[in-house]
Amino acid sequence: MINDDQLFHLLRTALPAADTTAPSRDLWPAVVQRSEARIEVSSADWSLAALVAIALLMFPEWFWFLAYHL
Repeated sequence: MINDDQLFHLLRTALPAADTTAPSRDLWPAVVQRSEARIEVSSADWSLAALVAIALLMFPEWFWFLAYHL
């Protein structure tokens, strides 16, 4: 059996030390800019949404199958 000290030593040698340096720049402004960006919806997205709506109108029993997979 391996005792705690041996396990600690094995883990220290197997895993590299964590890099504790700070990021090169402030990332929060990029997060805010991306969250406020306008979402563009393509015609393929609208076509897929229409296809799903038509399929659910034709086959309403597929609703739970589709809801489960989303």
